[in-house]
Parts: sequence; structure tokens; C-alpha cells
Amino acid sequence: MKIRCLFTAALALASTTAVAGNYKTCHISSGNKTDCSMPYTGNTVILDQGQYKTCHISSGNKTDCSMPYTGNTVILDQGQYKTCHISSGNKTDCSMPYTGNTVTPDPH
Repeated sequence: MKIRCLFTAALALASTTAVAGNYKTCHISSGNKTDCSMPYTGNTVILDQGQYKTCHISSGNKTDCSMPYTGNTVILDQGQYKTCHISSGNKTDCSMPYTGNTVTPDPH
């Protein structure tokens, strides 16, 4: 039981820190990221601990998140950025590949 609890805690930490920093406003063309600006500061919808939530980003780093999100947002879906509908934090459906600007993790 102790090992299972440690594994669960490690998994939760890994899912949070995998994309914990370097959020930037990036240009997307036909679903593909082309270029990004400086680190982002503001609110955006991101995947946080397995659910999409509105989170505050400061200088590219996530600081805090609210309850699960419901609405439309641009997310990475099956290798392409798409406008998707999110219901109570869960993706329900997505449209064709997106073109425009969005906030996304950028490791560079």
C-alpha cells in the first residue's frame, strides 16, 4: 500500500511538472506551431493534473489554477493544435486544425 501511494504521488507530480514552465504565445499555422514570443503572463486554459483548467501564468510559469474549465479552447490534440470543446475539464470534441495565436508550452 505504501508503494502504491508513493507511485501515485510521483505520477501526480510528474504530470504537473512535465509542462510546468515556458508557456509562450505561439503562432499556429494549419495545426502546427511555427514560432513563439517571450514567456506569457496572464490567464489561459491548460491541462493541469489530467483536467483542463483556467490557470494563471506568470513569466511563463504556472502559478495557480481554478476549477475544471467548460468552453472552447485551442489545445494540442493528436499532434495538431485544434479548437476543442471542453466540458467540466474533459475534452469532448475538436474541429479542424487551428490557425492563429495561442498560449502553449514551448521548451525553447
